[in-house]
Amino acid sequence: MGFPFRDLRQWMSKLEAAGDLVRNRTEVDIRGDVAVISRKIARTEGPAVLHENIMGYPGWRIFSDGITTRRRRLLALDIPSDTPSRQITRVTAAKISKGGSTKSKILEDGPCKEVKLFGEDIDLLGIPMAFSGSRESVPYLTAGISFVKDPETGWTNSGIRRFQLIGKDKLTDLVEPYQHEGVIFAKYLKQNKPMPIAIVVGTDPVALMCSTIPAPPQVDEMDYWSAFTGQPLEVVKCETNEILVPATAEMIIEGLIDPEVRALEGPFPEFSGYYSGYRMCPIVNIKAITMRKDPIYRYMYMALSPSEGHGLGNFVSEVELYRQLNALIPEVSDVAVLSSYSFTTAVSVDKKARLRAPGLQRKIGLAVKCVKAGVLVKNVLIVDDDVDVHNMHDLMWCMSVKFQPSRDITIVRDIPGALLDPSMLWVGHEGKRSGHISYAVFDCTEKPAPYDEGYKRGLATPPPEFLDIVEKKWSQYGFK
Repeated sequence: MGFPFRDLRQWMSKLEAAGDLVRNRTEVDIRGDVAVISRKIARTEGPAVLHENIMGYPGWRIFSDGITTRRRRLLALDIPSDTPSRQITRVTAAKISKGGSTKSKILEDGPCKEVKLFGEDIDLLGIPMAFSGSRESVPYLTAGISFVKDPETGWTNSGIRRFQLIGKDKLTDLVEPYQHEGVIFAKYLKQNKPMPIAIVVGTDPVALMCSTIPAPPQVDEMDYWSAFTGQPLEVVKCETNEILVPATAEMIIEGLIDPEVRALEGPFPEFSGYYSGYRMCPIVNIKAITMRKDPIYRYMYMALSPSEGHGLGNFVSEVELYRQLNALIPEVSDVAVLSSYSFTTAVSVDKKARLRAPGLQRKIGLAVKCVKAGVLVKNVLIVDDDVDVHNMHDLMWCMSVKFQPSRDITIVRDIPGALLDPSMLWVGHEGKRSGHISYAVFDCTEKPAPYDEGYKRGLATPPPEFLDIVEKKWSQYGFK
């Protein structure tokens, strides 16, 4: 199967042909096996996996880790696997910018509607939602893409959310106020109306990545699909609302989010590496489930990094942060998310431009918090563009020899950040809302006079001509 992959199954076929998918026929337990296997895949950069023997769920299959590794993310986007690390962000961003966006193509029917369940036939308990952590009391749907529609403008927002199973026809939804889903939900609350929602499970890899992009307001994340692929995404209308969803998905769960009723949610193994606390979250009342005749459940491990969730979130965050920052400040050269969905991020700046415009690095550091893709960033390292921001050795070297804490750190206090940051005081939803953080800009660039004496003597490396010679003859020396 060639690019673009129209559904999850084409993607699995491509991975299997490339030797990058394992079909596991040994029985697995959703209470631990699935999560631990996914965790080890992430830690060893192993292949994706399709579990075909699920304890207690005959006939079901579970797929995970389709885009855990860089090689699979590049394959999904049709980017050559040998693309240098410091070019990947720009190459990916260029695909979006040059590809433009085409509205989705609406179909009358699609594979996601082969089976339709309503009323008493709805039973979420029959779906093999795998646990991710030892302290979860009930499982969560971790790779479900939330689709909600703005009641005022018609804009559709999509994003991977977590949904806690609390009944055969009920889920909770952690609606976060700084996310677009929360902004839209607030409009329904103002009208005292339930919010229609479609939860999409098991899409092609590009749709999954697009749903995670921190897009600007009023931008439909699924429009990025056509920018990446050059073709419109095929969608169908839900059975119980007007939301359009990918036609080839494995499963669509349709519901209404009650504007008033809440249920206790938690604990959940967060992307921060710790368990969440308990929260009162909105309830999704399920009105319909449509799916393929033999649906494949899509699982995504989160919890302590590394994981598929971190690999996906870090990748799309750095691409979109680069796009949004570079549009404001063209001297931005590259972006790399270093940890935890952009909590700690590195940005490189055109060195010559910075030396012509003193203070440009701090301007970039502050601009990060002015764009949608920078909302979660807590620490940003600014380096010159002769440094590879994707190389931790280079970044730590810059911080070690180009950074002085008393001079080169700028701290902004009481600024919006992540509701789920465990390092902040948890004050709940009354008074000052949790999610207000302090923000630090670490200036790790080479400093001008009078601080440049040590840099004038040059980098300590072998002669440049020999660097080139050895690189060309590397295999002749017996190295691979």
